[in-house]
Amino acid sequence: MRAVLRIDPPLLREVFEHALRSAGIEVVGSPLDNFALLLAVKEHDADVVFLMSSDAGDPLKAPGICSHLLSEFPQLKIVIVSADSYTITEIGVRTLRYDDLSVESIRASLSKLFD
Repeated sequence: MRAVLRIDPPLLREVFEHALRSAGIEVVGSPLDNFALLLAVKEHDADVVFLMSSDAGDPLKAPGICSHLLSEFPQLKIVIVSADSYTITEIGVRTLRYDDLSVESIRASLSKLFD
């Protein structure tokens, strides 16, 4: 599984990147803005994007980066990360919220998403 991270601040991004790699997920990019995010998803054929909630806005409303990503890459999965939880979102299909940020929880929730 290939992932692109758009998570700030840098320390949180490093922690999250370590957790993902420990879960067997390949981190292929960490763009600093939404334009670079679109390019990274395309260039690396990413399976999943991790976004900070402040960057994502409301993922169920357009316009926004989530709507744009999914219109261009319909197979893409999006994970919204906040300071205290993460939400795995498939626009129009299901939204799952998790409060456990452990590696095991991330791995289990992503495996459900890709089943």
